[in-house]
Formats: sequence, structure tokens, C-alpha cells
Amino acid sequence: MVALHGHVDRSVLGRLRAALGLSAVGRLGDDWDELFGETNRTIVGVPATVELWRDVDSQGWRLDIELLADPDDSDVQDLLTAVRAEVEAAGVQVASIARRR
Repeated sequence: MVALHGHVDRSVLGRLRAALGLSAVGRLGDDWDELFGETNRTIVGVPATVELWRDVDSQGWRLDIELLADPDDSDVQDLLTAVRAEVEAAGVQVASIARRR
């Protein structure tokens, strides 16, 4: 999970979707919408599913990244570095990264 920091309005959401190659789902004006984009893609040679979520209660944003292979630690680090660069290019900061095993 990649927690994001920064104000996400329509413009920022559009840039995030474009930078990460996400589909356009969810409406910012609907308080109950949580999923705002998803894609299956290969990032630095690692197949992954990427989803952009907004927490209904906290209004915080996160990326969930599910790896579709069992890459070694260096591959995961390269993937996270690439995702961080894409997020920051969209004008949003990465607040934290948590890995689940």
C-alpha cells in the first residue's frame, strides 16, 4: 500500500490517472465512491495490478499494488521507485509505503 499526501482535486486526479495509466472510475463529488482507477500493467518488468482508492472516512488516498508474480526484493524496490516517480510527477507526495506479504 502506498499512502498519498496532498490535496486531490479533479485536475490532480486526472494527472494521477494519466501518470499511472489508470481507468477513470469514481466521482469526487460522491462521498461514497472509493475506487478511482485501476489497471493491470507491467512496471519495471514486474506485472502488477494498481488501484487508486479514497478512504470514505478519512478522505485519505492510497494506491494498492498487487504483484502478479513473485519478484525478488530488488524488483519490488525498483517498482516502488518507479511508482513514486509517477505519483510525484502528477503533483502528489508519497506519505508512506507498507508491504504486505
